Amino acid sequence: MKVIVAEHAGFCWGVTRVVRMTEELAAASRRPLYTYGPLIHNQAVIERLEAMGVRTLRSMEGLQEVERDAVVVIRAHGVPPDEYERLRGVGVEVVDGTCPHVHTIQQKVAAAYARGRQVVILGDEGHAEVAGLLGFCLGRGVVIGTLEQAARIDVHVPLTVVAQSTLDGQAFEVLTEAIKTRARDVEIEDTRCNATARTQAAAVRLCGLVEVMVVVGGRNSANTNRLVQLCAAQGVPSVHVERAAELRKDDMSGKAIAGVTAGSSTPDWIIVEVVELLRTW
Repeated sequence: MKVIVAEHAGFCWGVTRVVRMTEELAAASRRPLYTYGPLIHNQAVIERLEAMGVRTLRSMEGLQEVERDAVVVIRAHGVPPDEYERLRGVGVEVVDGTCPHVHTIQQKVAAAYARGRQVVILGDEGHAEVAGLLGFCLGRGVVIGTLEQAARIDVHVPLTVVAQSTLDGQAFEVLTEAIKTRARDVEIEDTRCNATARTQAAAVRLCGLVEVMVVVGGRNSANTNRLVQLCAAQGVPSVHVERAAELRKDDMSGKAIAGVTAGSSTPDWIIVEVVELLRTW
């Protein structure tokens, strides 16, 4: 089988940065090392870090069990400011691994809220990044993921619209247009990540050259799941796997050319494993 890997796929700069930061801390220090929440949405990477002695602090409730000399790394998605302060308040050393792009969105949310504007976040309610962004407007932002939700926004107040960094371009355009046509006073901030946009565009282009697409990434990764949706929308059979071992030969039956893309939480070594296995079929 011929395999073509998308021009842009896998770890984005923000994820590369926080993973490298955590690995270096694990190698250089004997102090207990935690990440606040799963560092990224990829179980294979989490397991690799656990083998290096990195533990995951699942919630604030678990703080009482954390050693006072511990180091806690904030994941790339960021956290609400009150949770950051609580971590510092118990005496642990906090290392901020928030993606710089996400940090910029956080600042935009805080600035809009300080000016008395209603913050509207386009994205997935409950996603770690969105939960963090809400903290910068004291939880008073509105999260919009569908046209039905957009139709229920109070458009009689000043609105500032930002986007979850991994939101795809089509969703951004559709949702912002629905808001702009009704709102009297609206600021639209296109806060989508360029790396995510490049990965999505490369995947769509590749769909026109292959007979099946394999999307590699965590099942709880929002940007990976969006890649699956985008590829399927092109009319190409699309397979979502976290690791090479999940691939099924039957899914490739009758296919001569496979395309491979990957979410921003997928390391190169997992992509290589997938490609090598496909090429043996």
